[in-house]
Amino acid sequence: MDVLPDSSQIRRLRKSLNISQKELGEKLSISQSTISRIENGTMDPPYSKFKQIYEFLESERISRKRSIKHAVDILTPEIIFINPHSTVREAVELMTKYNISQIPILENNHNYGSITSKKIQKYITDDPVFLKLKVTDVKELPFPEVEKNWNVKDISSLLLNYSAVLVKEDKKYIGIITDSNFLKLTSK
Repeated sequence: MDVLPDSSQIRRLRKSLNISQKELGEKLSISQSTISRIENGTMDPPYSKFKQIYEFLESERISRKRSIKHAVDILTPEIIFINPHSTVREAVELMTKYNISQIPILENNHNYGSITSKKIQKYITDDPVFLKLKVTDVKELPFPEVEKNWNVKDISSLLLNYSAVLVKEDKKYIGIITDSNFLKLTSK
């Protein structure tokens, strides 16, 4: 015989899934008032009805857990980067070669900063010497770093302020995420 949770656990599970009593009742063809009485403990439902509610909620919880995407699910594993001793010209060549608009400045697993096409664009027309400068002389803030199990929803928030996010596992870079990774996610 299965051991089912008590009515208060049913309520907690339903609320954690953000399902109203009315929605749950509609999905299971049970009235909202019956759901309410079961959760409040003022009704002692038949075992089959209680089991039906619990199994639905548990199935929904598992289904939602599987559908949550993490950084590791959407990252680009090959990080195109430039070392801190390189010139802006070398950064431009890399950006052009790989058709990217931002590059992290990395060396020995250390994040020194970043350089973006917008920054280059801003200065290149005013000063041709700009291309000879070291990337560290004109660097921008480093891209944020997240662990591989970060939720993509949280990463999406970071991308509102940064052009890329670096992904780490065991303190080593394993990939990069940009807006284009999210566009690919929506096309799946």
